[in-house]
Amino acid sequence: MATEILINDGGAPARIIPMTCLAAVSAGDALSADHVASSDAICQKLDSGATERHMIGVALTDQATAGGLVNVVTGKGVVVNINCEAVNGGVPLMAGSTAGRLTTFTDGTALQQSAPVAVTLEHTGAGLTKCLTI
Repeated sequence: MATEILINDGGAPARIIPMTCLAAVSAGDALSADHVASSDAICQKLDSGATERHMIGVALTDQATAGGLVNVVTGKGVVVNINCEAVNGGVPLMAGSTAGRLTTFTDGTALQQSAPVAVTLEHTGAGLTKCLTI
């Protein structure tokens, strides 16, 4: 059975949107939106090198093929398992240096470092961690 990504499916303000992905993604990866000339928005793994991109959601499913569709869980106040570095509970998160993986928030000058995108709800090692999107 696949790992559960969306935790609160009942009264959550979550939306699941199918989007074309630029490259392969794994369930739980943090995603951003990007543009390609003469095309709709596409999603890709969020990383700290993409200084002008914001997190739009979390991959609900794996997608091994570039250009394929991935289901993206979006919304604020949604409890999801997100790919994170090893962190304690209650830690604010931002884009990390590993694409798709969030890390501990530190204030910076880049757009994606101006505010945390999620906060951890549990203590785990690196990998999928229960988080609240903000």
